[in-house]
Amino acid sequence: MKIISGFFILFLILFFTGCADKTSALNHFENDKLSAKAIQYTKKRDLLVNNEVEALIFLTYLNKVDKKYSDEKIETFIFGVQIANKDKENFFKDSYKLLLEDKEALSIKGLDSNSELVKSIPLKNPWARYYLVKFNNKDEKRELVLNFIHSKYGTTTLSFQK
Repeated sequence: MKIISGFFILFLILFFTGCADKTSALNHFENDKLSAKAIQYTKKRDLLVNNEVEALIFLTYLNKVDKKYSDEKIETFIFGVQIANKDKENFFKDSYKLLLEDKEALSIKGLDSNSELVKSIPLKNPWARYYLVKFNNKDEKRELVLNFIHSKYGTTTLSFQK
């Protein structure tokens, strides 16, 4: 008798749990469709020195995220970088580069942390500096390979499918 009542209670628990409101991971993006698409095209890398993180790299490929950036000849990214223990790194003065297939950027524009573009990316760091980076890409390659190179901390590679 105890076994039957135990199964009955278990059945009731499962029944009422199954009727509970379901939430999805994408429910968090209902108000910001750009952010929902951007999560698929965002990558993060760490540069380690002696097993300690010295630099954090964030890259979002905008051509697949926003129709405004869908130009086939220009590849557009939001690039975020944080160098550990360095308050004010500057892309133009510091010893790091971002290259697409060994080509330098067509343009690099600093973004304010309160800009709509920075707010729309799903992976952000409040201590990082963000840039809108555009590359001229006349090649018809299906994969974009970007290299972040820091003279002191090394190199990391990020790739995106077109």
